[in-house]
Formats: sequence, structure tokens, C-alpha cells
Amino acid sequence: MIPLNERSAGVIPYWIDEGDRPHYLILHSATVRNPRARWEFPKGGMEAGESTRETAAREFREETNLDRWTFHEGFERSLSYTYLRQGRKVYKTVSYYLVRVDDRETLARSPEHVPDVHGHWYHWDSFDEILRYLFHAKIRQLFAEADEWLAENPLIKAGPRPDE
Repeated sequence: MIPLNERSAGVIPYWIDEGDRPHYLILHSATVRNPRARWEFPKGGMEAGESTRETAAREFREETNLDRWTFHEGFERSLSYTYLRQGRKVYKTVSYYLVRVDDRETLARSPEHVPDVHGHWYHWDSFDEILRYLFHAKIRQLFAEADEWLAENPLIKAGPRPDE
């Protein structure tokens, strides 16, 4: 049986507080099978004709309803892994981008995100706190790279969104 190849894209959203410290957003997923891995950054599968950046933007809007945000130019990282779906091996690659959120007030839950046992479906928090929620080593490493990159490359000029 031929393995499947799957592509997804997502974002690592953040806002900067008055002390210039980033706060990152993660969401609690209803679709992830492993209960320990349900906290994740907004992401989803590519649709025909989309670039990874277009996919990341669409999924972010669909999953959060946030509309005032900007891609932080210069950060794009991918991770790959395999998993089984109905007995078939799937090779999956996920591309991530950093996005700066300018208005957190419109955040709204999509149907694919559900509250955890404490009633929370999202968290905005510091790097150290968000890292505690992430389960897989590869996303933890990618998140550490994003946080380090952000510290070295603060947002100066807003880049265009893909739909502008």
C-alpha cells in the first residue's frame, strides 16, 4: 500500500504586552485523538490551489475569528511526522508562520475546538506556560525556535496579509 502525503499549515499567534513580552495563543482541539496532545496552534489542511501561507491565514481566521493580525515576515518553519490513518501510513508536513495579533477581542470558538476539563478552549500565555501544554517534541522545538527568532526579530513593519 502506497503511503499518503499530507500538507497542512498553521500559525503561532502572539501579542506583545507593555513590557515587550510576547504572549502566545494555543487552542484545545476536538479532533486530535491523543488527549495529551489536544493543545495546539491553529492549523489545518491545504485546499487545492492554496499556498501554505494562504492555508495558514484561512485556518487562523476560521479557527479564531480574529481579523486584525499580521504575518511576521521572515519566519516560516516546517515539521514532518508520520501517523496511521485506518491502517495506512501518512507522511504529514506542517508549515508554521508567526502572526502578530493586534486585536484579541474578536476571538471566537470554532466547532473544532472544545473546552478542556477546566472549561478552557484557548490560552494566551508566556512561552514557558504555553510550552507546558504542548505534547510533541517536534512542535515544542519549533515553538522554541519561533520564540528565539521573535526575540531577535521584533516586528517593525507590518507585512501584507495574503488577501490584501
